[in-house]
Amino acid sequence: MTETVVAGTAAGQVRGRVREHSMAFRGIPYAAAPVGELRFQAPVPHPGWQGVRGALENGPTPSLGPTTDTYSIPEPVVPGEEVLNLNVFTPTLDPGARLPVYVWIHGGGFVGGSPGGEWFDGGSFAGHGVVTVAITYRLGFEGYGDVPGAPGNRALRDAIAALEWVAENISGFGGDPDRVTIGGQSAGGSAVLALLASPAARGLFRSVVCHSGPLPDIPSARARRVGAEMARAVGVEHSLAGWREVPRGQVVAAERSRAGADLVSAVRDLHRVLAGRDAITDFGPVIGDEVLPADPVAAIAGGVGGDVPLLLGATSHEFNPITAVVERYLASGVAGAVLIGLGVPPVLARAYPRAYPDFSPAELLGQAVTDRVFRMPAVRVAQARAVAGSPAWLWDFRWRSPVTDRAVHCVDLPFAWHRLGVDRVARIAGEHPPTELAEELHGAVVQLVHEGRVDWPVFTATEPVAKVWDTPSWVGRDPYRFERIALEQLAPAVTAAD
Repeated sequence: MTETVVAGTAAGQVRGRVREHSMAFRGIPYAAAPVGELRFQAPVPHPGWQGVRGALENGPTPSLGPTTDTYSIPEPVVPGEEVLNLNVFTPTLDPGARLPVYVWIHGGGFVGGSPGGEWFDGGSFAGHGVVTVAITYRLGFEGYGDVPGAPGNRALRDAIAALEWVAENISGFGGDPDRVTIGGQSAGGSAVLALLASPAARGLFRSVVCHSGPLPDIPSARARRVGAEMARAVGVEHSLAGWREVPRGQVVAAERSRAGADLVSAVRDLHRVLAGRDAITDFGPVIGDEVLPADPVAAIAGGVGGDVPLLLGATSHEFNPITAVVERYLASGVAGAVLIGLGVPPVLARAYPRAYPDFSPAELLGQAVTDRVFRMPAVRVAQARAVAGSPAWLWDFRWRSPVTDRAVHCVDLPFAWHRLGVDRVARIAGEHPPTELAEELHGAVVQLVHEGRVDWPVFTATEPVAKVWDTPSWVGRDPYRFERIALEQLAPAVTAAD
């Protein structure tokens, strides 16, 4: 028989599962179900329940799919209305333990993902005296879309509501509400950067971990345009009342229809990304409201969140495989011309073939996308912190998986969570990923959560140091040199401090 244990929250008691070295509580609501009159509104407190509520299984997810096992990360989809919930993993329920807390915001391109899979089980963190919380949040148009009469950035408001739940309740799970670190990857990494710059989230966390975070950079005018286009596509009045009548499945279908799968769409999207003149996604953090009033990079350079230690980085070849669709259309030797045609400045376009001589033309395009979406943003944020005199530690995950021969998107996550032996890790990291690398990367995250620092030097304008995760790992003076020089070509003002 499964051993269970009961913990208390402000909304009522919950029953979790006792495991060998930790306890797990799943699907605890941190806000009321965002349905009916609450749909497209800011989250509100849960009304509570009588008796002991089961917290043995994952709660309902905002994500409706995919439901297949083709994705690298296991992302369980659970039907239901109470989609604003969280999972807690802890080694103790003693309120006197006052353990540090790590709150995780999953990725998924702002339109997908869920936190309930084995990759985001906090058992390894519990073994190091850390309470882990993994949250859901509204996705896509529901979370970020512009709806007249409704508040914007609802997904960020959800994350803030989850952090407020942590502040109120985590002591009952052995955690210290004054020692909270937030972390996220990909879309979740973008969210934590937005929260770092958000006045509405001030004081709810003390440090930040950002894996492969794109910049939160959607202007409010673009959000309004996309919202109007969505309404026309769905055939609904673009108003709060109109959108409340549209089933979630129809909203998601309209989101997906905006992303074409043919060659013309692929070239269009590549130009949009590489030219750097537009936000890279239709949905994501929107600049211009009380949650995110200013451009996050400018805010960070101005000192916002400067007292919050930041640990961030990217993998070396994040999105390189996505351009495989155009491989057969590109002849050898044309990569520079294609990059120029897709909006990359000529000096930078000519530099890519020299910097990556073993890459095919298509993968050179993929590397340019990787740099534009993930690696240059990491450098920009580190530089902004340096301008403000705020602590930032940068990493570069370079370990090449034997499966892909590259350090691709998401491959760092099983190492950071020390979950090498769980479902689907072998698909991306091979059958025998190096345990010592997991111990190093996981240890760095644990150290930041406990101490608010890591063991390598902070990034500065004169010493742009980063940790390179590999076998063996090492500390380099300037592992992001190519990206720093590229930024000078794209936006000289960004690197003026160098």
